[in-house]
Amino acid sequence: MSANIDLKDIKKKAIKGGVLTISSRLLTIVIQISSIIVLSRLLSPTDFGLIAMVTAITAFMGIFRDMGLSTAVIQKKDLEYKQINTLFWLNTGIGVFLTLLTIALSPFIASFYNHPELQPVVMLLAITFVIASIGAQHAALLQRELNLKPKVIADIVGAAITLLTSIGMAYLGYGFWSLAWGTVIGAIATTCLYFRGSSFTPSKPKIVEGTRDLINFGLNVTLFEILNYFHRNLDNILIGRVWGPLILGLYSRAYQLMMLPISSLREPINAIALPVLSRLQDDPDSYKAYYKNIATLLAFLSMPLMAFLVVNAENIIYLALGKGWSGVVPIFVLLGISGFIQAVASLRGLVLLSLGLSKKYVIWGIVNTLCVSVAFILGVKWGAEGIAISYAIVNYAILYPSLWYFFKGTPLSPIDFFIPILVPVVSSIMAALLSFNIMLNFIVNSILLHTIISAFVFFIILILVIIMLPGGLKTILGFKKLAKVIKT
Repeated sequence: MSANIDLKDIKKKAIKGGVLTISSRLLTIVIQISSIIVLSRLLSPTDFGLIAMVTAITAFMGIFRDMGLSTAVIQKKDLEYKQINTLFWLNTGIGVFLTLLTIALSPFIASFYNHPELQPVVMLLAITFVIASIGAQHAALLQRELNLKPKVIADIVGAAITLLTSIGMAYLGYGFWSLAWGTVIGAIATTCLYFRGSSFTPSKPKIVEGTRDLINFGLNVTLFEILNYFHRNLDNILIGRVWGPLILGLYSRAYQLMMLPISSLREPINAIALPVLSRLQDDPDSYKAYYKNIATLLAFLSMPLMAFLVVNAENIIYLALGKGWSGVVPIFVLLGISGFIQAVASLRGLVLLSLGLSKKYVIWGIVNTLCVSVAFILGVKWGAEGIAISYAIVNYAILYPSLWYFFKGTPLSPIDFFIPILVPVVSSIMAALLSFNIMLNFIVNSILLHTIISAFVFFIILILVIIMLPGGLKTILGFKKLAKVIKT
């Protein structure tokens, strides 16, 4: 369990893991897109809104499920079996407690939204706390050791089972229950596969030396997640409370579509970046080079995609959701403004976590939560669109202050954030504006064909703009290396 791995070994494992996770994420994207397309045609906006009401609350309870212990395991330089075993039992105990607590609170949650039918759904979803807690340390160890093949298989199979269960039950007319049961069955499958893929076998529970440091680190991560919860879920709570399940259903669909490309690109890269950055924390030059490379890669993957989706929002929403979802379009466009920078900006947190600066992480969580919460409270007056534009404004307003705070005292500076993303920012915006104006002159009866042509035009303009920008051609020629995620 020692973290004393040489740079060549890190590089080899990270390249292999990077290619694996990014490739496997393509399968996950297919599953998620299939979920959006099929379930949006089998279920109503109200069905999605009711589940969004529940998950907005259970997401808060879920913060305590792991208590930051998985992150602590990944970050720690040296780790012993007995420490992992202690954390496994601690995770399991927390999961059982949260399941029972959520079941006890289910009547109050249903009463809060004035929808009694939500109580049994909350009770069912509460089971996922104990299910996920049991597999948390197995998943963390696989990520720490960059042994990602078993974890990837578990995640993909779990997602597929979730989708198939939800589709089957939705087709049979179970409504929002299909989403709840899909989540539970998928969680069971994922946890079982984590157990099978990990070499860790639990033994009798016992408190051992060194556990306190892991718990303290985890508590700071948990405190940040508690604060982070409010700006990740306060929007859903406010919309559900003020505007009801229909508007929340539209908002939740828009948010899911916006987050799909972000999470699909960010999560596999972060899965590699955190353990690698943690190993490089004593080598500032390698640390800085690695960060800049993953920032460049993530920017080139996420920014053009988000720009294209925003300027083609009407067609994308129709193709993805079908008729009756036009109300999603303006919400999606406004959320996409935040999504444009969100994937790359999320790398800030990895810097503090990889360097063990969890207390500093918490302090920023307080500031960030206050800013975003105020924005949501002000914006909810104008409905889902008001929430979305408020979120965009506050995200860009706090970007530079957050970089200054996060990078102070680390091998990085704010300029190390802006330089890697300069070319993708300019080229993505130019490609979006030019392709949008060009496509206004195209009259194509087929929405699918119009979208395909728009994508082709966007891509050609994007490449041409990149080539014309300083350093752009060099970036394109080196993209194969960047795609491996890991050049130091």
